Amino acid sequence: MSTPTWLSLRHGAELPVRSLLADTTYSASALQATNAQGPLRTYQDPKSSRTGSLTSYGLTSYRGLRLEGRFEYRKERQNGIGWKLGRNVSRRPYYFANIKPGDWDNDRYEVNLNGGTTFFGDHLLVAGGADYQVERLARYNDPRPSLNYYKLFVEGQVGGRVGSHTLALYYGTGDAEENGNVSNYNRAHDSFGEREYNIITTTGLGSYNFVRFSSYERPTTRTEVGVTYAFDGERIQFTGELVGGRSESEFIRTVSDTRETPGTYQEETVQGTAFLTVSQPEYRLQMRSKTRYKDGHDRNEVFAGANYFRTGWRQNLDLFLHPRAKPLTLQATLDYNSQSVTDRNASHHYEYTWLAPGLSVQYSWETDPRRYTVISGGGYRIPLSQTVRVPQKNRNLYTKHVLAPDYYVHTARVMRLRGGFQVLQRFEDLSVGLLFEYRRRMVTETGAVLGTPEFLPGNMRNTFSFTIQFFH
Repeated sequence: MSTPTWLSLRHGAELPVRSLLADTTYSASALQATNAQGPLRTYQDPKSSRTGSLTSYGLTSYRGLRLEGRFEYRKERQNGIGWKLGRNVSRRPYYFANIKPGDWDNDRYEVNLNGGTTFFGDHLLVAGGADYQVERLARYNDPRPSLNYYKLFVEGQVGGRVGSHTLALYYGTGDAEENGNVSNYNRAHDSFGEREYNIITTTGLGSYNFVRFSSYERPTTRTEVGVTYAFDGERIQFTGELVGGRSESEFIRTVSDTRETPGTYQEETVQGTAFLTVSQPEYRLQMRSKTRYKDGHDRNEVFAGANYFRTGWRQNLDLFLHPRAKPLTLQATLDYNSQSVTDRNASHHYEYTWLAPGLSVQYSWETDPRRYTVISGGGYRIPLSQTVRVPQKNRNLYTKHVLAPDYYVHTARVMRLRGGFQVLQRFEDLSVGLLFEYRRRMVTETGAVLGTPEFLPGNMRNTFSFTIQFFH
């Protein structure tokens, strides 16, 4: 599969109707090992991590149906994560935490299925899909959380096609459940014991308490509506999608027969994507744009009202140029990120905006039946603005361990380097590829420091990955 075709398949659309917009057949599997380490991280990120994954993807036609499926299993071993006894804690205000860093052993499974068909001479399109996730996460040093997570999200689209134009309406709904239990092998380190073993319930950006609870539940519901528009012309192909969504996540902590709900977090999102391909005799030009806006706030039962507010806007733009005379792809990228978070009770507030341009090159050559590909690139993240307001009297453990390192990382000037090499061997009905990639992030100008942090990030992080690919 050529690089332009693969990009169209990957980025052309994200909603279920995508299976009806691609007329190709494709299947691939991959085994990947990744190692990341280095001090350029926040306190809630791993000091080092090793990940092994198995991924399989397929797109085919069967008896008038277009079917698409993806499966992924990931095994993660993460070391040195502090102030975190939950899953994806940076995305919401309520979770269990503790100061002492710990090591995690995680298993994550994900299955995505899409299918669609057409009626009345391909004028009516009907498509649907389902996303299912199961995860088990555990930490094996005190305090010891054991987490179980599942998510089921179902989607449907109905639309029409007239000539080169396709329009489809979208609806998606689903729920998720996260359950966690925290225990201590050494009872002397139980909550309210030694300082670094205390189990903390965070309830915002700087708000937390030490009430003794050992288990929690986090039920989440989400609903989305949207639309897909596609145009398939002789030299121009375009796909655009707009999706609005709303989610609500409740946090319930329990001990024995006592159940308490500190609060609920609600978030509204708007996401727009666009993918354009322009074909000319000398070259093919492709552009991808993705815009995401989030607006979230909580309903805090402890403080009797809203306390935590988070807004964010992120814009990604990618431009790909493929000269037809050479097996070459040039990619220019631009990433804009603006975030603002406020905790009114703890008087914590910070916001930042940065811009990250980048450029990469992919070049291939062949000595049949073998193909070689070299990938190189880099980028630079430029802080545009930053603000932090935390009165001296309100600075606490959270400020020193979480907010200050986060603020430092997001306000630093960071250079990104990337390199990779692939060897692809073709057989009669199978192609096997070996891919090695290296990524490096380096601070060229340190970030803003708030007060005297308990943890100050370093200036570099390296990521190595090795992948065995099967195209069949």
